[in-house]
Amino acid sequence: MQNIEQQIQELDETREDFVLILNTEGFVAHSSQNWRVYCQSRQLPTALWKDGGNYFKCLEEMKKFNELQSIKDILAGSEKEVIQLVLFYDQETMECLSVKYKPFSLDSNSKGIILYKQLLTNMSSLSCLKTEVVLENMADAFFLLDNQMRFHFLNSESEKILQRKKQELIGRSIWSCFPKAVGTKFYSTYIRAMQDRVTLQFEEYYAPLDTRFRVKVTPVSDGGLAVYYQKTHKKETLETKFLKIPSTDYLTGWLTRIKFEESIEQILQKELPFSLVYINLDNFKHINTLYNHKTGDQVIKKLAEKVENLLSSQDLAGRLDGDELILLHLHQLKEEIEDFPQKIRNVFPHSMILESGKSITVNASIGVSSYPQDSYSAEELITYAETAMRKAKEQNGSSYSLFHSGMGIDLARRFLIEKSLAGNLQELGYHFVLQPQINCETGDLTGVEVLSRWNHPTLGPISPIEFIGIAEETGTISRLTNHLLEEVFTFINKEKKHSKSFPKIAINVTSSLLTSQTFFHDLFLLMEKNQISAEQIELEITESVELTGSELTLTNLMTCRSKGISIALDDFGTGFSMLAYLVDYPIDKIKLDKSFISKIGQDARSEAVLKSLIQFVKGIDCQLLAEGVETHAEALFLQENGCSIHQGYLHDKPLSPEAFSKKYFI
Repeated sequence: MQNIEQQIQELDETREDFVLILNTEGFVAHSSQNWRVYCQSRQLPTALWKDGGNYFKCLEEMKKFNELQSIKDILAGSEKEVIQLVLFYDQETMECLSVKYKPFSLDSNSKGIILYKQLLTNMSSLSCLKTEVVLENMADAFFLLDNQMRFHFLNSESEKILQRKKQELIGRSIWSCFPKAVGTKFYSTYIRAMQDRVTLQFEEYYAPLDTRFRVKVTPVSDGGLAVYYQKTHKKETLETKFLKIPSTDYLTGWLTRIKFEESIEQILQKELPFSLVYINLDNFKHINTLYNHKTGDQVIKKLAEKVENLLSSQDLAGRLDGDELILLHLHQLKEEIEDFPQKIRNVFPHSMILESGKSITVNASIGVSSYPQDSYSAEELITYAETAMRKAKEQNGSSYSLFHSGMGIDLARRFLIEKSLAGNLQELGYHFVLQPQINCETGDLTGVEVLSRWNHPTLGPISPIEFIGIAEETGTISRLTNHLLEEVFTFINKEKKHSKSFPKIAINVTSSLLTSQTFFHDLFLLMEKNQISAEQIELEITESVELTGSELTLTNLMTCRSKGISIALDDFGTGFSMLAYLVDYPIDKIKLDKSFISKIGQDARSEAVLKSLIQFVKGIDCQLLAEGVETHAEALFLQENGCSIHQGYLHDKPLSPEAFSKKYFI
């Protein structure tokens, strides 16, 4: 029989996977060279690979109790072999290892355990196993959310930690299941990961479970999120916790969110007056859409370098999440509060030349809060700066806004809208109205547009621009739209009984949903469930970079066309305006924006542009509709120039479903 040294030498020479041997006390007896290299390159604890390292204790410290229990089961003889998936992740990467545990004789009198570890580069490496079996065997807690933040899958470890059965959760929104998470770092980070399609990692305490969690959230290809998480020890000291958290962002070299917040607290103790400058890069996701994420990273890095030139040695810079940056600027003698944010704003109008030679210009919305004027709390100062940043977004181009007390009301209003979007929409006053589309030559009803409305029980009427914008930012737009579709389809089926020829009904789909395969899949299922014919539905989309920059958008729209759903391009002439794409995209109808219509009889130049647009649309064989028609003179001009289908107050205002039915169907 070979001795132990010969066996180990053969293992090292013949096996490509990682090999680790432990004795019965859990100390490392041997590790293969490739396992040592793997651990060192990822800066994993030495106890995981170094001879004599206490592997058991290290697993306990890393909270990998499932893996520890599997090893103990083998050593106790209750299991002969165990296969398990183990995750290793840090701020930048997440990797999955398949681990096989088997008994191993160290010598004639001593038993140990051998671990064969194989790095899985993708899930296809597990083709012999079903995906659910793989996920169930993950040592970490894990769940999947769809693009509406609904639970799609949970493994058994998740059930234990969340103290809920998967049957209670699957198919329900995470925010309705765990409403106390709304407004916390869980909420903001999940929304940011969903919206910007970026992987994020954080630690946060969740009071209802009296537990602090370490969480990694990463987008998945179907539009949803994969969430990996562990419980951290409740009694962990702040000093220990901060030692474990990376202090700098891997891309910019700036402080991470937690370290930045810690630094604010230190400066507050010194009572030095300062301003927080919260920077959000406008429409940054469009760069990732039109180019790629590597280009997006280059942009952030270049901007960080430019901003650093404006910082003094005492100022601080941090990266919060994705495209959000934050600066702490100590006030100088005779310096006005607006002086520094003005300098930061001036960085952005200038184009940047990237490594590829591309020239890119990025605008930014900048919010500013100040100590001691606005607050003595680091958390409030960050929140106030973010609130001011949202106010700056209302302006065109790069701009900044200083926080003032009145914005606190806006902050409370926004939080209530966010919370309501995750609640019972029908009970909270969300509804729809209908506006007819009329052939002005015959007077016939040719179509109907569905318009969202919200009469909130606390806030009263909320503008669609406001609540749709918040729904887009918070990732609840899909839920909102699906609720609308359910209501509209119910209305269609009810009115079919009264109308011999029900007109095509147009429903708006926001730009963020155009790339979501899950949304369109749910749409088709909903139509089938309600027996809605595809020929009855028209989807209205607005000119945007998402329309022209995404292959997935084109695929989704082509699928709609193949099923018989027609596509209308809304607000034509005011958006991204890449007319050439209309030749390739499946557009059936173009809606001329009301800004053109309102200038009829007032501006000859605008009239000439309008005539040209009408001729262009007729030339590409699309249907044509004019929005916002309010006067007989406008209607006559449009009719004479070849546009006879109109929508606007001249014919009718938006009506409730009951009023519309009574006027047009009964």
